[in-house]
Amino acid sequence: MKGYLIKHFGTLDKCAEELGVTVVTVRNWIRKNPRGILKHAPEIIATKDTTYLQLQGEVMVRQEEIEKIEPTAHT
Repeated sequence: MKGYLIKHFGTLDKCAEELGVTVVTVRNWIRKNPRGILKHAPEIIATKDTTYLQLQGEVMVRQEEIEKIEPTAHT
């Protein structure tokens, strides 16, 4: 997911700035709560060369990665 954000925004700082959130929020999406970015999906899709399906796929893959690293984190 980090690679996806960098591909579309350039840096995590620019991602935060363009979406009106803090860099800490962007890092939390990557580390803990990838679904949080979906709140900004309409804006991302409207301004970047991506689709909702691509964004959702990135979120789902990252969610699975997090669950493998910390299987009890979401119970």
